[in-house]
Amino acid sequence: MILVVNSGSSSIKFSLYKNEDNKIVKITQGIAEQIKVKGKVSISYNQNKYEYDIDLPNHKIAIETILTKLDDLNIIENIADIKGVGYRTVHGGSISKSSLIDDSVLNKLNESSKLAPLHNPPALLVIEKFREFLPNAKHVACFDTAFHQTMPKINYIYPVNYDWYKNYGVRKYGFHGISFNYINKKYEEIVGKTKTNTIVCHLGNGASLCSIKNGKSFDTTMGLTPLAGIMMGTRCGDIDPSIINFMASTLKKDVAQINDMLNNESGLLGVSKVSSDIRYIEDGYRNGDELCLLAIELYTQKIANFIIQMANQQEGKVDAIIFTAGIGENSATIRKKVIDKLFLLNVKLDELKNEASYSDYLKISSDNSGVEIYKIRTNEEIMICQDVISFL
Repeated sequence: MILVVNSGSSSIKFSLYKNEDNKIVKITQGIAEQIKVKGKVSISYNQNKYEYDIDLPNHKIAIETILTKLDDLNIIENIADIKGVGYRTVHGGSISKSSLIDDSVLNKLNESSKLAPLHNPPALLVIEKFREFLPNAKHVACFDTAFHQTMPKINYIYPVNYDWYKNYGVRKYGFHGISFNYINKKYEEIVGKTKTNTIVCHLGNGASLCSIKNGKSFDTTMGLTPLAGIMMGTRCGDIDPSIINFMASTLKKDVAQINDMLNNESGLLGVSKVSSDIRYIEDGYRNGDELCLLAIELYTQKIANFIIQMANQQEGKVDAIIFTAGIGENSATIRKKVIDKLFLLNVKLDELKNEASYSDYLKISSDNSGVEIYKIRTNEEIMICQDVISFL
């Protein structure tokens, strides 16, 4: 069995898979949440959902509870049956591939924590505790930054003092790499070709775009941290950096407080004043709410601008524009508005297919479109499972 873990500061999402005849099958999934606050564990198994209100004072107790409940529900017979654990890890610095966790990898994760302070510290804590409970399993860190290590230097260097890069690692790293890697492989499987050129729009609460050239990451919108690029649910994306000092002085706050506001009070939430959830903003948009209209127009324009930039980087030889993640997969409105703003590309949407339901993927461009358009459901967990299996 393979356990896939995605940890946060107050939650641990998990899924359990088994590898049967080279086919990866999901057994169960669940979440331990409200850690340090109150505590709740939910597990879905055999079309049933089991929920437990239980005190979870720390991550160690949460992990122990998860493993105990998997045993109580007879989902696992023996904890030793879990042969591998894969961790979705946001920032791996310059690590270019999923890695078996050892002291060297842990040190690099620690070093990268200053670049992903919301994500890496809880991940490190969860890795430490799972290694205690499962000492004989293979523990593998799968990095959101790894897929982007193929970017050419011209695309990851910032126009600042070069010593910042040499001495402090200030460069673009990019994120959502596990998702982009999956979408790239899935698209190549769909069309029966390799080394394709695509622009993938991973649109969720966190969102970024990736220019994939000849099957490899060529450029992406997120940067040193996950704050850069397009506007997101609560994150501002690219802005004039002088705004930080200006607002710190104006509001009598320090830089860290302004940074927190740019991460948690900006983006769709900040502009719409309604929600970070696109569904509520779309409701307001349909009801004529002025700020919801502004938020959606701004959001889709930012995405379209980056698509045009990336198409130029690919010398206009774009095979497909692909939408994925929560918003990209489910919002026909956002997809249409983005495509409608791509005036410099020969790309046409089939509006009926754009609105149609689908399971795994669907081509939604019209027959006379020069660039294909797809919506594809991402599956980061499968990528993590495959990486773990390679170490077993």
